[in-house]
Amino acid sequence: MIKKNYRLVLIIAFFVLPMTEIRAQVATAPYIGMETKVPHLAGHRFITNPIVNDPFIQTCFRNSLGIGQALKMNLPILVIDDQVVWGIRGDLMFIGLDFGYRFAFKEWMAAFINFDIYGRLGSGVQSLLAQGISAASNMTLGWMFRLHQSDKNILSATANLWSSSGTIVNLYEYISGIIDEGGLTPENQLVRTRPFLRGGGGLRYAWAASDLIGVTVLGELAYGESVDRRESNKLYYNIDAAADMDFQKTRLNIPVGLALGIGMDSFPSGGDNTISGGTIKSFARIAYTGRDDFLLSLDMIWTRLHLKYFEESIDGAFMTVNMKYFF
Repeated sequence: MIKKNYRLVLIIAFFVLPMTEIRAQVATAPYIGMETKVPHLAGHRFITNPIVNDPFIQTCFRNSLGIGQALKMNLPILVIDDQVVWGIRGDLMFIGLDFGYRFAFKEWMAAFINFDIYGRLGSGVQSLLAQGISAASNMTLGWMFRLHQSDKNILSATANLWSSSGTIVNLYEYISGIIDEGGLTPENQLVRTRPFLRGGGGLRYAWAASDLIGVTVLGELAYGESVDRRESNKLYYNIDAAADMDFQKTRLNIPVGLALGIGMDSFPSGGDNTISGGTIKSFARIAYTGRDDFLLSLDMIWTRLHLKYFEESIDGAFMTVNMKYFF
């Protein structure tokens, strides 16, 4: 109970109390000499995305809904003389819902909150037994400060607090723990709930290379609790980069944008401790850009996850529908 109260007080002190001084402002950016709400630099409209968070101090709201699958999963369980006696075959299904809100109450400073719900379920008996069922929620509270801005560049810094909680049912881990420990132990449970907290920050950078092309880069570090309570606190990292194109700046003159990106992170999600090491991800986004206060997009995301108990990696594909509105 004391630890839960500590988390609540920390969140209120970090995010809620300073909001008493908030006053609304409309963010502006140079775009063909006009006032606009979407992120622009030097005549380029950025196709922002939730994977490589942008550095612009603007008020906005976004949400996304996605579904994915890890295909052709074939993991060895018992190996004798380099021959797999029995392996796990099947698919893993993923579903996620994400919300984010950023409030610019100064020209150089904004507060933001992100919240997402994540679920995973094996679609076959073997994959279900091996990877179990997990449900997680992640919340990020933070501040963003603009450090530098010119005609073509903007650099911002963030101070973040990540709070996560999840529940996982993992039969394979449960049985393995009984075998390794020679029986049941208090640490080995079939159903586990793991809340954990991390703090840190990072840098966000955007560059308008031309009217057509823009580049966004993100780097973050965090220190805090591990997903596995048996492990000590850790240092986590997140590095992402994206390039986008605004096709309204071509001879086609169509309200469509395209973004491509890649990144790597070691941030855990919810209570899931079956994934270890860094997660490699890449994405492609196509967006409708016909309005100056609204962005509608479709994302295809590819990830590679390293499974802790099998020393193997699996690939996953996700599709998300996203909406972002600028005030």
